[in-house]
Amino acid sequence: MKSLLVIPRWSEQEALFPPSGRPHLDLLLECLGFEALSLMELDPDEPFDPLTVPEEYRLILVQDYGRSGRLRRSVLSNLGLSLGLDGDESDRLRVLGARSLLDREGNPIGFAIHRRGRVVAYFERSIWSGAASLVKMIRAFLEEETTTRRGRGATCWMVEGAGVPLDPAEFLDHEEFSQCRIRFLPDGDSGLLMPASMAEEFRERIRVRLGARMYSQVPRPLEEWLGERLTKADLTLAVAESCTAGLITARLASVPGSSAYLHTGFVTYANLAKRRCLEVTDALLENCGAVSQEVALAMARGAMRAADCDLAVAVTGVAGPGGGSEQKPVGTVYLAACARDGGMLEHRGFFVGSRDRIRLQSSQTALHLLRRLLINQG
Repeated sequence: MKSLLVIPRWSEQEALFPPSGRPHLDLLLECLGFEALSLMELDPDEPFDPLTVPEEYRLILVQDYGRSGRLRRSVLSNLGLSLGLDGDESDRLRVLGARSLLDREGNPIGFAIHRRGRVVAYFERSIWSGAASLVKMIRAFLEEETTTRRGRGATCWMVEGAGVPLDPAEFLDHEEFSQCRIRFLPDGDSGLLMPASMAEEFRERIRVRLGARMYSQVPRPLEEWLGERLTKADLTLAVAESCTAGLITARLASVPGSSAYLHTGFVTYANLAKRRCLEVTDALLENCGAVSQEVALAMARGAMRAADCDLAVAVTGVAGPGGGSEQKPVGTVYLAACARDGGMLEHRGFFVGSRDRIRLQSSQTALHLLRRLLINQG
């Protein structure tokens, strides 16, 4: 089954991360039996008629950005839908003849309709904020189709990569590998897709072999996972960044409610900033170099001390394209995480790709250090 994402042109670039939730949205849809998600971009405020889309697309997702309302009106009109009151005692409008799509707080953010063998879902803002509602709705529509084969779906586990592609031979036998699919993500992690019909004994064997590398049994960004755990544990966090220049902090802050745990972010690109803000000593910088494990740990401890918080993570490295050496080539990144109770983790990464890709994978690895630190704390 084919699926299509319709968005106003360049609207995905208006935020640090795509409002649609890609690539995690792609993984969710693949679990439901849909092929790779195709993309259609419209000029701002251009109308759209879902009925003109080829019939091979069984799912059409329309993501608006809530400006003039012209896109929404065109979708409603072409589908023959209208607005009405949501109940006799309500003054809130809903789309008559369609199912409401809700965000995480239960607020309506769109609607969906099943017509002529296809699903059309409209979101007035971020699709990812209503991903759970979307999945529930698609499953309900598929169950209504008598031609839908049961067992065609899949589950997707998120697996830590740390910049190294997931090697199936490490944890899958030939019989298991023939049933699974691996999707490599830009942040260095992987999505491991397994058929819903896979025997539980196979799943358990894979789970044991992956160990702490498996961090979620549904597609989701790591910063969301961390946000839930930090909030539940009532812990506060500081971040010290050099080569990632605020990317880790920005990812953590992208999660609604992050003010409950994200305390302080330090961008200490220059050595002078490392000295002044994080109290990294001259001796350490001169003897070990700014890109070193010793400096990464000193940055993490300095951030935790300066912010007076429970946890801290730090990163320093060579993102390129220049600045590398024979001892520390481009892509060399040192990370450290520490906790007020004395817990500490370190990592030396060797990432490949463009400057932005190295920075993204470095930020993902930093979040994984925090995740493992939380696991160790119980």
